Amino acid sequence: MTDSKKPSPGYSRAPAGVLTAKPVALRLMAEERATLEKIALEQDRSMASQARIFFLRGLSEHLGSHSARTSQRPSV
Repeated sequence: MTDSKKPSPGYSRAPAGVLTAKPVALRLMAEERATLEKIALEQDRSMASQARIFFLRGLSEHLGSHSARTSQRPSV
């Protein structure tokens, strides 16, 4: 019997183009990690994949708010 959840050799869950050989460590508080793990399980994702999604959402928000702040500055 084969395990249907087990990826085949050469299969990667990471999106195409992701630098899998250059991971970034992320340190979380115990409660943050538990929340990440819970959400990742609910979404059927790895914790790394879910953390990347949260990072991308936060990055988008940061860049959007940063862009809005810089465009509101008066010209000198």
